[in-house]
Amino acid sequence: MFQPRRVTFVELGDRLREYELKYGYSTIEFYRRIDRGELGDDDDLTMWAGLNHLYLTSLPVRQFMRKEPMPA
Repeated sequence: MFQPRRVTFVELGDRLREYELKYGYSTIEFYRRIDRGELGDDDDLTMWAGLNHLYLTSLPVRQFMRKEPMPA
């Protein structure tokens, strides 16, 4: 059973690299293949896609939070 937990940005990157090593291609190539319908929709690939989504959406938020506040 899946148990939700917080993960760091570094952990997300590490998990993506694990999938890349397991399947032998980059996450970018994974998205190209899945977009063309070349891959199935098993749980492992769904998890890879989900982790990448979290990675991509959390980076802009992290960058935004680091910016200097705008003067009033």
